[in-house]
Formats: sequence, structure tokens, C-alpha cells
Amino acid sequence: MTTKVKSPDQFRLLITLAAMTMFTAMCTDIYLPGFPLVAQSLHVQMVDLQLTFTSFTFGVGFGQLFYGPISDRFGRKNPAIFGLILFIVASVLCATATSLSALIFYRFLQALGGAAGMVISRAIVRDRLSGVEMAKMMSAMGMIFVFSPAAAPSIGALILHWARWPWLFLALAIFGAIVLIGVVGLEESLPPENRNSHGVQQSFKNYWEISKSHEFRSAALISIGGSFVTFGYVSSSAAVLMGSYGVSRSKYGVLFAVIAIGLIASNRLNISYIHRFGVIGMLKKFTLVQTLGAFLVLAASIKHAPLWALLIPIVICFGCAPGLGGNAMTLGMHPFPEKAGSAAAMMGLMQMFGAGLISAILAAIHGDVVVKMGFAVVVGAMISFIQVRRIKASLDE
Repeated sequence: MTTKVKSPDQFRLLITLAAMTMFTAMCTDIYLPGFPLVAQSLHVQMVDLQLTFTSFTFGVGFGQLFYGPISDRFGRKNPAIFGLILFIVASVLCATATSLSALIFYRFLQALGGAAGMVISRAIVRDRLSGVEMAKMMSAMGMIFVFSPAAAPSIGALILHWARWPWLFLALAIFGAIVLIGVVGLEESLPPENRNSHGVQQSFKNYWEISKSHEFRSAALISIGGSFVTFGYVSSSAAVLMGSYGVSRSKYGVLFAVIAIGLIASNRLNISYIHRFGVIGMLKKFTLVQTLGAFLVLAASIKHAPLWALLIPIVICFGCAPGLGGNAMTLGMHPFPEKAGSAAAMMGLMQMFGAGLISAILAAIHGDVVVKMGFAVVVGAMISFIQVRRIKASLDE
């Protein structure tokens, strides 16, 4: 049975839960302007720092698999508090890192903590609200989340104007502490009588059954391709913009914010036209636009085109991410109405797997960082483009 919260409580709930969903974007993007300083301090190349993206994305992906069943078994609040405390401690440890290997490990721990927010925030909404009120809350959370990748690089650049790079992670620890205070003040949303009794073991059986579904694997491959595109750019952006193009930290934050505008446009287009064209129809359109943009990115990379000629197609590719990812998530969850939470966690793992994999590949391959990014974007776009049309073809048969 769901309960409807009063307006002031609902506003506080919105802010707290939206902040919980922002951990991944904040941890990824606030850190980007510090790449040159971190690389110099740890005596490594900027491209080597892409491995810290790999460890972080794997931590987020696997963390989702644990927090989902744990919160179903033991309630939402205590697992969320545990995750936030782990996030805070790991963020402080990141600030103390003196080697690349230590930073990679601490980032993994940070991700394990932050993953709690991604899973449990949505579960709390489902516990407390239903129908139109739930839809409004989820939409409001989504709109707040969209601004985090736009604002985080500028916040990071501002911090670096006044302090050294460890303060990027100390700022994240402070952010985690503020969210922790908000979570502690919330009431438990899942009463004991509504918790399941099978716990973690049955949940992992569900994961295994989901992984055997052809529909799920198809949707997962689309998501992996989308992650290749998004993180092919995100993990390379500092080396490309500040390294190859010599952009300043402050200008880098502004450029990243401009690129993130595409996220808002994609979100609005998907909401406006999903009823008209359907999930597969929108996936076809988004993957077509993204693929065209990806080849323009590659052409600009190979030709070493002016910065504006590179950024315009990047905005197009990056902007397709919410529509493509959200529709792929819907496609992957559709066959599992009784296991929607587990399917969502598995799709989240696949998205993070793709992000971590492309970050590791780009760090391992030597060569022009701009050209490497261009090829990564094209490969990811083609994976999604081909897979969507294979699904459409099978549905039409």
C-alpha cells in the first residue's frame, strides 16, 4: 500500500532522492577538469587516468546488483546509509592517493558506495508513491539529474581555481555527507511486512534467468553501444580538449556544459514523440542520428578540424544518450513485469560494463587521443544502429 506525502515532505524527498541519483554524474564530471593536475601529481599521462573511469564504472555496475536485493530484504534506509558512508570514506581516500593504482582502487570503492543512491532512490519512490504522483516525482528527479553533468565540470574548475586537486574528492565527500543527513531524516519506506524473505540468493537466480532472455541481451547490446559513444567521449574529453586543443580548465567546464544541453533536448524529444513512434521507432531515429554524428566526429578527428567542427557532432552524439538509453532500458525490462527491479539492475550493469570497457580500451591503445575517441564513438554507434535494426527486422517477420 502506498502513501501520499504532504507537499513540504514531498519537496524534501524530491531533493534528497534527486541528489542520490547524481552521484555517478558528479563523480565522473567534477573530476574531469583536474585531469592534467592529477596526472602531473601521480607522474602519469592523462590517458592513463581513463583507468580510473574503468574501475568506477565497474564499481557502479556491480554495486547495483547488490543494493537491489539487499534493500528488498532489509529495507531502504540502512543500505542507503551504509552506501553513503562508504562513499564518503572512499572519497577522502581518493584525496589522499599518491599513486595511480591507489586512485583506481579507491575510485572502485567510491563507486560501490555511490551505487546505492542509483538503486535505492528509485525504490523509495516506488514504495511511497503511485500513479500520477510517482510519474511526477520520477520526471522531476530526472530533470534535476540532467543538470549535474552540465554543472559538475564548472564546479570542478572553480574548485581548482582556489585549491589543489584533492579538494575535488573532498568536495564529493562533503556532498555525500549532506545527502547522508537528508537520508537519515527520511522515514523507512519499506515496512517489514512488505519485505521479501528469499533475499539475495533468489535475486541472483532472477539475474541468471534474465540473462538468458534474447530480448534482454538485445537491449543490453544497444546499451553497451550507447555507453561506448558516451564514455568514449567523456573519458577522453580532458585529454582531447585540454590536452590536444589546449582549452583552459574554466573554458573546459563551459564547453562540457554546452555539450550537455543535448541531453535536455533528447529527453524532451523522447517524451514528446514516444507515443507516436513507439520504443523501437524512437530507437531507430536516435541511433540513425547518433551514427551520422559519430562519422562526423571521426572525420573531424582524422582531419584535426577546428574545435567547433568537432564539438557540433559531439553534441549530437552525446545528446542522443538519454533517449537511446532510456528506451533500451524499457526494452530490456519489458519481458519481466514481475522482475522489473532485477532487470533494471542488470541493464544498469550492462551500461556500466560498456562504459568501463571502452575506457580501458582507450587507455590501453597508444595513438592520437582525438582519433581514438573518434573510432570509439563510431564503433559504439554502429553496434547500437545494427542491433536496433535486427530487432525491428525480427519483429516484422
